[in-house]
Amino acid sequence: MSDHLRILIVAGGTGGHILPAISFGRWIEERNLPAEVTYLCGNRELETSIYRALGISPIVMPLSGSPFGVKGFRSILRWKELFVFLAKVHKLVKEIMPDVILLFGGYLSVPFILASSFLHVPIVAHEQNAVAGKATRLCSKRGIPVLAGWEECLFLDSGTFTTVGVPIRRIKFMDRQSAWESIGGKGIVPSKKFVMVMGGSIGGYSLKQSIIEVAKRDSLKNHIFVLIGGDGRPGIQQVSGNVLNVPPSWDLSAHFSLADYAVTRCGASTLSELICYDVPGVLVPWENASDGHQLMNAKLFLRLGKGKIWRENESIDQLEDMLLEVSNLHRTLNYDECDAKRNEICVRFWDAMSFSMKGEGPIGRV
Repeated sequence: MSDHLRILIVAGGTGGHILPAISFGRWIEERNLPAEVTYLCGNRELETSIYRALGISPIVMPLSGSPFGVKGFRSILRWKELFVFLAKVHKLVKEIMPDVILLFGGYLSVPFILASSFLHVPIVAHEQNAVAGKATRLCSKRGIPVLAGWEECLFLDSGTFTTVGVPIRRIKFMDRQSAWESIGGKGIVPSKKFVMVMGGSIGGYSLKQSIIEVAKRDSLKNHIFVLIGGDGRPGIQQVSGNVLNVPPSWDLSAHFSLADYAVTRCGASTLSELICYDVPGVLVPWENASDGHQLMNAKLFLRLGKGKIWRENESIDQLEDMLLEVSNLHRTLNYDECDAKRNEICVRFWDAMSFSMKGEGPIGRV
């Protein structure tokens, strides 16, 4: 192995897998570490659009998703894609010649896990959620070191994984007026409380409908709810008097600068960003998340962050009460401290990855 480390990052599926992977890669670039990063993803539009929006050209594999969760012809097609790719993994790795392969979970990891015994390249997996996904569990069974985002990782025994945290995006803070203009706002920024509403890659529609309904309450007239994701049209779109749609963005610097608090699904990456940048949140776990991992993420968030958990089987009155309570939790931002927290996560990741590459396996909790 040369002094210049070649890292193959395998990350696809949803933003919850891809964004932490890119965040770690970007940190390597920022620190000018002696490493070269290559990204690999599937061919779904969601995956390629995230990389494209962030100016990254990954290796795109002819894989369109997990064969689980779909039925009929789509499932058969995905199984075929998976086995065809599995047969090509060794050749692909031989061409790229990585010194280490980092798996960020999801369906795209499976071929590399199955082929791990004959690739002759160290493989390290990262689990973003507080519940180990199927791919992560398979990694653990095959002796692949697992780095975890939280102190707990359901389905993995204590001592079989290393807690490093979830790599997150670097937020460049700006004043509120600049942030307002950056998201497309006109005129002087309103002197109201801004609420950042993040529905995630999937499961966002019902959350947004709940927000549109609760925002009509008189008690929340002084709050502006910013729905990130929009309706496909450019610029800000007014949904109602105090609810705005804004286009999707993978750089949330303006949104984090403007937000007084957030309402969000409970993907691990999103919650880790709220913790690092001290944004209080009303957390709404997606009820259909596999193995209930979003609820588990939310519960662990409350140990480190500020907020409340609202379940969608609860009343809108309860949501209103939680929004008002969380809106009174003040952010105590220290920009240098936030950057130090982000750096600390990536340093732990780098050190644990380097340790595992020596064949010494998991090192317990950091």
